[in-house]
Amino acid sequence: MPSVRFWILFFLPFWAQGQIVHQPLDGLLAVSGELAELRNHHFHSGVDLRTGAVTGKNIYAVADGWVRRIVIRPDGYGWALYVDHLSGYTSVYAHLESFSPELWAYVLQEAERRNAYRLDLYPAKGSLPVVGGQVIAQSGNSGASGGPHLHFEMRDRESEEIMNPVALGLLIPQPRVRPELWAKQDGRWRKIADSASVNNWYDLALTLPEQGFEVKVSDSLRSIWSLQQWSFDVQRGADAGLALDLHSQQGIRGFHIHPSPSQPAPGWKLKQAWPKSSGTYSLSVNSGGSPIWAGRVRVAQPNPGSTQAPRSMSDGDWSLEFPAQCFGMAQNIIISANGSKIGVKPDVAAIKPVTYSWTPSKLADSLWDKAYLAVRDGRGSAKIPGSLSADGRIVFTSKTCGSAEVRIDTKGPQCELLRRDPSGRVWISVRDELDSEIVEITLNGKWIWGHLDLKSNFMYADAGITKGKLVVWVRDEVGNLTNFTTEL
Repeated sequence: MPSVRFWILFFLPFWAQGQIVHQPLDGLLAVSGELAELRNHHFHSGVDLRTGAVTGKNIYAVADGWVRRIVIRPDGYGWALYVDHLSGYTSVYAHLESFSPELWAYVLQEAERRNAYRLDLYPAKGSLPVVGGQVIAQSGNSGASGGPHLHFEMRDRESEEIMNPVALGLLIPQPRVRPELWAKQDGRWRKIADSASVNNWYDLALTLPEQGFEVKVSDSLRSIWSLQQWSFDVQRGADAGLALDLHSQQGIRGFHIHPSPSQPAPGWKLKQAWPKSSGTYSLSVNSGGSPIWAGRVRVAQPNPGSTQAPRSMSDGDWSLEFPAQCFGMAQNIIISANGSKIGVKPDVAAIKPVTYSWTPSKLADSLWDKAYLAVRDGRGSAKIPGSLSADGRIVFTSKTCGSAEVRIDTKGPQCELLRRDPSGRVWISVRDELDSEIVEITLNGKWIWGHLDLKSNFMYADAGITKGKLVVWVRDEVGNLTNFTTEL
């Protein structure tokens, strides 16, 4: 394992600084997701560490400190811990299955006191101390996780900006896969050959931009991209540089090597002017100090693009509002309304929320608060509850820009008893066209703990060995409520 040994020796001096003094998992760490990877609508904010496709692995505090925040939610990071350290950093552990007994006792007490199953707790500073190497949790697959793993982050404690954990002592092997340069020629993206002929500079994209890259044109350094520290409010910058049709054609995420006019993320360390005249240019791309590609590129129309001005559009019963710099560059958006549906072209990624407004011509007053927007772009979909405006419109604020449809949901979640396992957990299926949440669970009138997993549509209630009446209240995003009762 020479690459692992080099990594350990290279970062050994950081250990003395007390930043990461113990690794978060046992054994050699294996990575399934790198820092700053291009994801759907965001840069990956941490490092995903493999847990052998199973849950229940011990998670260790990486240094002395105190628990700053504890989160339990059915989406996002799921079960997560935030630990502050004297070094000025915060370590984050997400998609957990459970907490240590000491932490769980505090969480359970607070959950019952608040009558809540979705928690965001901030213990008093120093009230829940930890030491480096202490078991603080078990790994899991909670929240928006695609499989068992540990999502690990290091943040600046004051600004909460995302930091590179490798530079602070996380011992992971160097990436073995190197970036590749792709070119769009005649409307199709292909891995670039010895030379290329493209329409404009945005027809060139690099995979694995999280490893950083620099671009020279005609032997002059034009751009450097390296995202090592950033705040969560610029996460949509991933969409500002994403080569959308490369992803739709090849299933590959690539990043434009030419800076977009609007880029909220601070990754561009250098943005010199690129040639604006058509012609053939020498081009070279390096990453990590190594050459990725060098050759000749003919550019027909090297248009650098412009920033997006604020814009409002209307058609039929619909209107859309795009804020300034909503996209990485100005787009010619076309909309077409048809009743409760709205078509939006082309497929573009928004880096600021878009406001959809629908004024229904025929909709009973009792149904207005049951409306939600089902919107889809080339990378995914979202369902967004609406709000009623004073002038009779139903308004939806969407981070996804794409064709959409208003749907009405008047039914509460459907619940079905599945089983009671040997530990006393009662498992219940909860299904709805929208996301659901637990409102309350009681056993013989007494509050008990439970949790809903939105990926599987399963929830559990910790009934133990007690017999009697189990009552579960669940609610969907537009307020439809279901009461499920069963005898144990």
